[in-house]
Amino acid sequence: MHGKAVTEHTDMHLGERFYTEEELASAGFRRLGKNVKIKRSAGLFFTENISVDDNSRIDDFTIIVASREQVTIGKNVHIAAHCYISGSDGFVMEDFSGLAPGVLIFTSSDDYSGKKLTNPTLPRHLIGGPAGPVNLGRHVIIGAGTVILPGVTIGQGASVGPQSLVRTSLSEWGIYAGSPAKVLAPRAKDLLMLEQEYLSSIGPIEDGQMNASDSLVPSTP
Repeated sequence: MHGKAVTEHTDMHLGERFYTEEELASAGFRRLGKNVKIKRSAGLFFTENISVDDNSRIDDFTIIVASREQVTIGKNVHIAAHCYISGSDGFVMEDFSGLAPGVLIFTSSDDYSGKKLTNPTLPRHLIGGPAGPVNLGRHVIIGAGTVILPGVTIGQGASVGPQSLVRTSLSEWGIYAGSPAKVLAPRAKDLLMLEQEYLSSIGPIEDGQMNASDSLVPSTP
């Protein structure tokens, strides 16, 4: 075409890039799978307690803290931008689960009753409130801006709508929303067929890898 340059199409991006495989390999993760993508603007603290499995991605400005117990992230997990995971009392995201932008997850909390001091500038014996591990099952999806409090387990296949407050554990395969989150309807299981299609497309499972019926849990030291 006269007056116009013909250029080959390429994907163009502005913003932070992902860490290279070499950089991730040298970061001291407890376990690091294949094809893990972590944005350079994310903050992962105490990587010696953090495991990230194959094909998982952590986006911009997400913070994950694992100062005491393990944080375990399964295969094909997506953690969107601006999430905060206070995982120091134990946190698990099983395969195919995901967090939309701005999700806040707490495995421990300050004491709001006035019985103890608050904030991490003080000695641990003077502070502290509710604490307990948080576990998200396979295919769990958490909507944008949702808050999950300590000790919660969200069962396989559950979905939680945006800006919800999850104070207690949620059963499998439900659609939840609200503050506090309440069940609205059952969630369809059609996605399980798509999971099998995907797993078949990526080839046979290697020794030591999980199959579709396995559940990812933190390993013991």
